[in-house]
Amino acid sequence: MELMQRFGCRYEDAYVDAYIEQMVKYPGSCDNVWLPTSYNYPTLEEHRRFADFWKRSAEKLRAAGISVSLQLSNSLGHGDRPYGNCRGLIFEGSPVELMVGHDGVQAITCFCPRGKFFGEYVATSLSYYAELAPEYIWVDDDFRAKGHGRVKFGCFCDNCIAAFNEKHGTDMTREELVEKVLYGELSWREKWIAFTREGLQILVKKLADAVHKVSPKTLFCYQHGPYGAYTGYSLDFVFDAMLEANGGIPPCSRPGGGTYDDHDPNKVIKKANMLSHQNAMLPSYVKRKAPEIENLPFNAFGKSPAGTAFETSAYFAYGNTDMSYSMIMRDNEPMEWYGKFFKLFSEHRPYWDRLANDNLHTRQAGIRYYMTEAVWQKTLAEGESFAELNVEPFNEIQDLSRDAIPYVYDRTEQSVLFLHPEVAKHISREELDWLRTRPVITDGETIDILQQRGFDFGVECTRLEDSVAQMLGEHFCEHPLKPKGREGYTTSIYGRGRMTRYTMRMPKGAEILADYAPSLPEYPALFAGDAHPYGVAEGIISMETGAKWAVLGYCPWRGNLPSCKRDMLLDIADYISGNALPARLVTPFPAVLLPRKNEEGKVSCVSLINCTVGASEEMELMIRNPKGERFTFMSQYDGTCELACRKEGEDYIVTVPSVSAWSVATVFAE
Repeated sequence: MELMQRFGCRYEDAYVDAYIEQMVKYPGSCDNVWLPTSYNYPTLEEHRRFADFWKRSAEKLRAAGISVSLQLSNSLGHGDRPYGNCRGLIFEGSPVELMVGHDGVQAITCFCPRGKFFGEYVATSLSYYAELAPEYIWVDDDFRAKGHGRVKFGCFCDNCIAAFNEKHGTDMTREELVEKVLYGELSWREKWIAFTREGLQILVKKLADAVHKVSPKTLFCYQHGPYGAYTGYSLDFVFDAMLEANGGIPPCSRPGGGTYDDHDPNKVIKKANMLSHQNAMLPSYVKRKAPEIENLPFNAFGKSPAGTAFETSAYFAYGNTDMSYSMIMRDNEPMEWYGKFFKLFSEHRPYWDRLANDNLHTRQAGIRYYMTEAVWQKTLAEGESFAELNVEPFNEIQDLSRDAIPYVYDRTEQSVLFLHPEVAKHISREELDWLRTRPVITDGETIDILQQRGFDFGVECTRLEDSVAQMLGEHFCEHPLKPKGREGYTTSIYGRGRMTRYTMRMPKGAEILADYAPSLPEYPALFAGDAHPYGVAEGIISMETGAKWAVLGYCPWRGNLPSCKRDMLLDIADYISGNALPARLVTPFPAVLLPRKNEEGKVSCVSLINCTVGASEEMELMIRNPKGERFTFMSQYDGTCELACRKEGEDYIVTVPSVSAWSVATVFAE
């Protein structure tokens, strides 16, 4: 495991020396530093001077026992910002190839990945910095085909259009090509995606060739955010190009995006789920994942040392193996202030080491949030454009995290799955055929969407108007899943998240878990003469494959559930999957629950994140199929100890001590 820091573009020895002094003062607080190439696009002569300065700094870092990597600060350009030093590419008469969007808009300071003059400039400047002999080169997240300021989707410059036409024997204008890609046969979209991917892969090779002539052992790694679907499913094509450039040695990944302060710690949980989705999309050969913690703008009133340590612990608990920080890229505060961060890093290091080492050989386990691979194939209506092909509905059940409902994105998890309506809008027939073989938890809205798309489930779904929904409560039917001591449940407008509610009529043989009952006895029936006159609220239907789908009328994607509904949701998951849940927080307490399984399918550890402003009470945690019967507790602030447990059938009930407010703790099975 490595803790990595990014330096800012401060070409001053005092800045570097003060930084090193703090890191050395607190052992284990930093292992690797990314020295940056110059921001923006200065002349090659200026790049030469900057590279020489970082060469001297690299010697100081290595002498202090800290390894050195390189940050490629700019490739295609961040945000098309019309300021800063860009005189290496932007000057009178420059032949540089600017990026152009699908709508013909030309960028100011973002560039075509196939551009010859641009590519030679970046490769040459990078070769200067390669003289540092960096361990890794981290290519920043402007290495993408979308999201370049005024250019939303690129590159459609004249050179790219000409190259595409030559490749496919066509003679289209930009407007004609865009029309074909958006509204023509799907094969045209496939060709454009392949062409766009190829342009980025060509640039990877050009940069790698320049670097490896100077520093043959340097490995290319990729910084990225959520991938979008403009370039098809996943970012495998970039990692594949880097794998080849590295001579078969896997690149590392730095997923990222947002959370610049700790004013709302819930944002850390939201980002952690986003990082998990990015990690789930990685090729299987990418093992090292070092998300970036960004503390912009590096001020004392933004993100605190404790907030940064909490964020680090959370991301390790979510399965990452390393950590990178954009933490002191400007020394806005006295360096002693930043020393407080390094002090906490040093203190938490044993806990993080154990989590990271476990993560290398395990995977996150729980209910899989199913993600479609088919968004890019969507048939567009008139007026819809590339934005509709770039959606990633991955954070739609964010509000369930705090209810200790363990959900994952890992594509190898198949025990039980969530199917969300936003995903149902894009799913392919082949994907749905596979899902019909698996236990699934979904809702009436999803079934309604799928049936409108022509996929039949034999369920009649009717969306309830708010005025009607407020008159109907959920009445639990006699069934093994009926909550003990509860006859029903009435929803509240004060819940969190999606609020759609459906009443349903189920096919013959369905297991009815709950139907609707009116709050006023004289309220007219919705389905007169039916065994369930107000419709079914929750039921389980069987697929022709034998798999069971639980269909819930009361939207299951809402957070802040009452404990009886949260427990029933987990009971349903176990019921339709044959007790596949790896762990469960028995005590009702607002926490994130993060179980992990090893290669044999046994639970190696379970992390908990206390999502409240106070310390938790003592809690009971159920662990199923652990890799050992001895349980050890480790945490950020609450020490290490061995835990008492009892066995109930095949499950282990572990007593977890109090966990500090907004902190992370882990139960390891040994």
